[in-house]
Amino acid sequence: MDMEFGKAWTEAGVKALMGQSESVKLEFKSGAMFDDPQNTKWVDELSKQASAFANTEGGELILGIKEEKKSKVAAVVDGVATTLARERLQQLIESNVSPDLPGIRVQVVKLSAHADRVVFVIQIPQGSTAYQANDGRYYGRSEFEVKHLRDRDIRLRMSRGRVAQANVYARVKSVVPGTDHEEELRAKHADAFKAYCKNPKDAFERFPELVDLVGPGDQPDEIFFDFVLKNDGELTIRDPAVKLSGACRPGLFDGFTLQAGSLPSRIEMHGDVVYPGDERDIAGSEASLKCRTGVALPEGICIFKWKIFLDNSPPSEGEIDLGAVVQKARGCAGSAKRDCTA
Repeated sequence: MDMEFGKAWTEAGVKALMGQSESVKLEFKSGAMFDDPQNTKWVDELSKQASAFANTEGGELILGIKEEKKSKVAAVVDGVATTLARERLQQLIESNVSPDLPGIRVQVVKLSAHADRVVFVIQIPQGSTAYQANDGRYYGRSEFEVKHLRDRDIRLRMSRGRVAQANVYARVKSVVPGTDHEEELRAKHADAFKAYCKNPKDAFERFPELVDLVGPGDQPDEIFFDFVLKNDGELTIRDPAVKLSGACRPGLFDGFTLQAGSLPSRIEMHGDVVYPGDERDIAGSEASLKCRTGVALPEGICIFKWKIFLDNSPPSEGEIDLGAVVQKARGCAGSAKRDCTA
């Protein structure tokens, strides 16, 4: 289930979590850990969780759900005693993580079958620096655990907002449907097509070009695209270098042809200055893709990986599912009956 950060939680929403496992943005804690008023170790545990969420991607800590021991999935809604007030819980979390972390939100979900117990949903935002738990350590999250952060990771988080960050995306400039090509070719080779309609065998002998004009493949759609660099950080980027590499599965060429053989593997953007939130075309990244009309490009069939080398900052890197981008553009062009930019 996809967590929608900031949403209002209900009892039905809590029950829908049964059978779901924890993730990098979701953590369950049984209400039993709060039942002993003399035991305050849970304050330390919540402090670690708040540090870990803030230092990673943010997320939701749900108190009052017990996990199944072996499978580690949500099994029972056991709730937290109503003697623990929402205001006290929020104050304890906020005062046990350093520096101050604005945006923590605590929601209370009442349980219809247990009037004396509730579920707390604690929504913790991703922070803008590194956040320390009350034991003096910094924590982060992986898919299944909370772990200590290494010194290098702590320094990287402390530099958030002071490190240049950039992204690359594919921009579809135009889509030329195969039907448009067919109309042009029929007009250009009108005599050959007339002969083909009267006597196909004789036409192929008289007009050899018909071999490429008539057949099960017909004329393919042609998609023209390039790549764009966007500054997603808060620092100005100067003179970046971009490395591009495409990996297309063999099935791509069963009706598809990628015209990007001359695409340089590394592009130097000398003289380019990209301000925060601004974009720049990556010169020399123009390419085209031919797709058989009526045949969809499946997701994952053609992946482009990119890496941006930045001055005084770690490289930014990622990947683009070109098949998904192209299919979206083809659909848009088909519905709008015009060129479409994705």
